Amino acid sequence: MAFYTDFAGHYEQVFPFRQATADFLDRWLPASGRLLDVGCGPGHYCAALQGPDRPCVGIDLDPGMILRADREHPEGDFRILGMEEIGLLEQGGYAGIFCIGNVLPHLPSGNLAGFLLDIKKLLVPGGIWIFQTVNFDPLLRSPRHDFRFPVLRLEEQGLEFHRWYEDISDEGLTFHTQLAVRGEVVFQGEVPLAPHLSVEYQLGHQAAGFELLGHFANFEETPFQPDVQSGSVFVCRRG
Repeated sequence: MAFYTDFAGHYEQVFPFRQATADFLDRWLPASGRLLDVGCGPGHYCAALQGPDRPCVGIDLDPGMILRADREHPEGDFRILGMEEIGLLEQGGYAGIFCIGNVLPHLPSGNLAGFLLDIKKLLVPGGIWIFQTVNFDPLLRSPRHDFRFPVLRLEEQGLEFHRWYEDISDEGLTFHTQLAVRGEVVFQGEVPLAPHLSVEYQLGHQAAGFELLGHFANFEETPFQPDVQSGSVFVCRRG
């Protein structure tokens, strides 16, 4: 996962910890019991949510991210583990699991159903599962095969972060990133993603035995609208 290892040093500048995100997770996740952060990155949300009655395990496939999480949160429990390996974790050991930051589309399409069943096995009965992706509905229904996000500029640091999708289809897309510091490109990479329509996520979770508790456009709980470019945040409960 060199794509993210190389980017780890700049990750927090581009994607800083957001209290509104932590507050959303805190509201919807159980107040006690073990949590699991899938794709934890530098571990800030895992660290913010954990407490004496709510330990949190953070997993990420990228060694650079786990190294950073261990360094910044030495009291935490962080492990190098990918989404396709979560079946190795203790079944029935988690009151809540979350996966934010558009991590889930890194999972190949054909593996989604099995992944959801693994999530269900990891959760206690009634456990909460939260995940966030980009709202892919407008992109997959558009005749265009590319999409560029607005450039993220941090003027004080002289940073410009570019993101764009190419070769968009029902089968997948290519996600490109480029980071420039004062006009000089310091990082660029690409990685395949597996996009899904929101209804596909809903039906997949229903088939796996999850109850939908909420579907929002962001962590401020703005109602989700399929045709509006936004995030897509699902809150589900294990049946």
